[in-house]
Amino acid sequence: MGKKLTYETVYEEIKRRIKSGEWKHGERLPPLEQLSAELGVGISSVREAVRILGKQKILTIEQGRGTFVQDDLSDTPSDRLDFLERASLVQLTEARIIIEPELAALAAEKGTPEQLEQIMDAAETMKKKVEHGEPFLREDMLFHEWIARAAQNDVMFHMMDRISDLLVDSRRRSMKWSGMDEKAASYHYLIARAIIQRNPTQARTLMKSHLEDMLDELKKERPARSDDPK
Repeated sequence: MGKKLTYETVYEEIKRRIKSGEWKHGERLPPLEQLSAELGVGISSVREAVRILGKQKILTIEQGRGTFVQDDLSDTPSDRLDFLERASLVQLTEARIIIEPELAALAAEKGTPEQLEQIMDAAETMKKKVEHGEPFLREDMLFHEWIARAAQNDVMFHMMDRISDLLVDSRRRSMKWSGMDEKAASYHYLIARAIIQRNPTQARTLMKSHLEDMLDELKKERPARSDDPK
């Protein structure tokens, strides 16, 4: 595993403070500028960490009012926390291989022109950020979210939304693997092109290959342990 990214350290520190009770349910967090100065990091890292926690419904971001604690974690059912901590990212990726190639194919068939442009915009922005060595987690998440929306299937979209916590963790992990940033950006761009060209077969094949690459890396990173489910 590589060195932690700055925003990841901020993410973990905010969660620690919430779980310890320093910031309680409904309480407003200090302004991002204050957190940035206090933690000694750039404001972009704080903003990225807050955005992820908002996606996970731990924080609520209210325009013009600030950022509030939505889930103080202390009353969260233990089985949910245990599941998120124990869940195998190998199993998650295996599930994604079943679902996401079909979402990509459906997006190519059913997505509106506006949705397809948003998918391509996310892929192009991700590609540029990788070239400049900038974090691209937000664009990665948006890319997959827009594909799920463009598939025009509410059931599958909500299935993906329900596992968003695990998806965020998976992407944070994969961004640390050597060479994976460039490979992921290339795959995303090719998938977006296939979708925007209305080629469901190519979109399905490319998404499957992308996720199979991730699965191979996960298996290399995390050899089976005796307490892993068989």
